[in-house]
This record gives sequence, C-alpha cells and structure tokens, in this order.
Amino acid sequence: MQADDMPVAIKESAAVPRPRESESVDDYLKAIYTLSGDTQRRVGSKELADRLSVAPASVTNMLQRLAAAQDSLLLYERHHGVVLSPAGRKRALELVRHHRLIETFLYEVLGYEVDELHEEAERLEHFISEKFEERMAAKLGNPKADPHGHCIPAMDGTMPKQHRVSCTCE
Repeated sequence: MQADDMPVAIKESAAVPRPRESESVDDYLKAIYTLSGDTQRRVGSKELADRLSVAPASVTNMLQRLAAAQDSLLLYERHHGVVLSPAGRKRALELVRHHRLIETFLYEVLGYEVDELHEEAERLEHFISEKFEERMAAKLGNPKADPHGHCIPAMDGTMPKQHRVSCTCE
C-alpha cells in the first residue's frame, strides 16, 4: 500500500488526536473541576484517584493521554497535578449544567426523591443534546439551582449571581 492509499488518520500521525469524548473522560473533567473549584488550583493524582475510586496508576495514564492530545482538555505536569484547559473547563461546566438540570427535571417533573437524583443524573448527563438541554431548562423556568441547592451554570458557562453567596455548591 502506498502512502497516498493510506487512510488520512494513519498519514497524519505527527499530532496525537484528541480522545473521543467518552463517559470516562467526562468523569475526569468533572472531577477535576469539582476538586479545583473556582480557584482552578492544580489537582493531584491521588486526590483525583480517591474522587473517582480508581487506581492512581490509572489516573496517571489517563492524564498523560489527555494532556498529549491535540487541543488538550487539561494541562498535566507530573508531580505538580492537573488543571483544566479553557476547553476542558467549558466541557466540565457543560456536564455540571447537564447534571444539575437533569436532577431538577427528575425532581420537579418526574417526582424522584432527592436521594435518587444523583445516580440517575450521572448516567444521563453524558448523552443529552443541546436542544434537549435548552428545552429542559425552558420547561423548568431556567432554574438557577438544583434540588440540592447547587448553582446551575448558564449555557455560556457562567454561574448565577448567588454562586458562593447563597448556594451550597462544593
């Protein structure tokens, strides 16, 4: 097979392609966001491993893979931890928005109990479309907080004015 006959993905091996956004990658981004908070401090691998209930070696492997990707979602430095890139922070906030809107929808529209919300929202947050997100938010009256009192980020990733003032955000 000549070079011209090779698929494009094989020819362009200079840059490591960004991994497909998957549930696992999303879980890492959301965990990093949650642990780093608004200060965007660096999060250590051990702290992340504890949060995700995975082995530290698995965390290191994933962080290295994600950091090496083109248009990386995070910035990782061995022994110095990880911080989200602007693209990673945007994706993490989108996931937080999805999660909190889903919890609110489950509670207000479907009558779920508060203790049932988190696990169900964890399963669904990765798969909703932007159109579904917009319609769900509109149906709920564009809420600013979920049933737990956590702020719901706006579509543009900003937090409502009560964030860190009168909310229970972690």
